[in-house]
Formats: sequence, C-alpha cells, structure tokens
Amino acid sequence: MSSVTASQRVSPLAADERDESLVAATRALDVLAPTLGTLLADPAISTEAAMYVIVMKPGADPTMRAFDDAVLIERRYGNPSAWQADYAWYAREKTRLAWREQTTLRTLFAEHPERLRDGDIRVEGAVRQDRWIVGASGAQAWYDHAVATMVIALIEAAIAQRTHAGQVE
Repeated sequence: MSSVTASQRVSPLAADERDESLVAATRALDVLAPTLGTLLADPAISTEAAMYVIVMKPGADPTMRAFDDAVLIERRYGNPSAWQADYAWYAREKTRLAWREQTTLRTLFAEHPERLRDGDIRVEGAVRQDRWIVGASGAQAWYDHAVATMVIALIEAAIAQRTHAGQVE
C-alpha cells in the first residue's frame, strides 16, 4: 500500500515518462543558467540578480493532486541569502495560480479576470504550453514570463533531442 501512495505522491505519470520529464527539465534548467547569468546581471531587469523557477509535472491535474505533489523540480539562481524578497514564494504563487487555472497568467489576467479569487497573485510570470506549466520570479514580470517560456522551449528541445538520438522510444 505504501508503494502505491508513494508512487501517486511522486507523479501521476508512469515511471519512464516521469524520469524523461525530470531529465529534460533538469537539462533545460542547466542550459538556462548562462543566459540567466547575463540577463540577471542587469539591475534594470533584476535588482537582486535573482531567479526562482518551478516546473510542474507534465499533465498533473490540479483537481486530483496537491500542488506540492505536482512540482517536478524547482531551481534558484543567484544568491538567495542576499535576496530582500522571497522569490520562491512569488514563483510558487504564480505557478500555483497558472496550474489551478490551467492557463498562462498573461492570458488569465487579460481574458479571464473573473476566474481570479481573493488572495490570488496579480503578477505575470507563469506560462502554460501544451502539458507544461512553468513559473518564474526574480526579475521584472515580463522577464519572468520570458524565462518561463524559455524553460518550456528548452524542455521540449531536450525531449526532442533524446528522441532524435534514439534514447527514448
């Protein structure tokens, strides 16, 4: 019984797909680091040279899982001990809202504001594309949105590369 509970807690996906997703997300976040180094060095973009990124498990259903159980991976960039703001909290709240509503926050705010609840964050920076939801915080909101978009593109590229290389059937 505990193995079923642990398996459901880890992911609603089969083990092979979960592993593929985690490998791809980890690769994407690794590849992103040099770009973020350049981007976050500009104080007009990020006053604290900070970024926190959250990737949700692909296809995780918010009606069936707790948020924390649906997080695939989280990564921080910069020096968190020097941060004046809690970027992890902001990234989690953005991602939680996008995941709950199954849409990009930019779209939610512009086209479906009636779906917002009291206490929901009102800052963009979480993106949904296909089966992926990624949230980011630490820079100006439009850059957070761009970073989340880049993460999804890099995850998809990593999966395509593994498939093309014959590493995934």
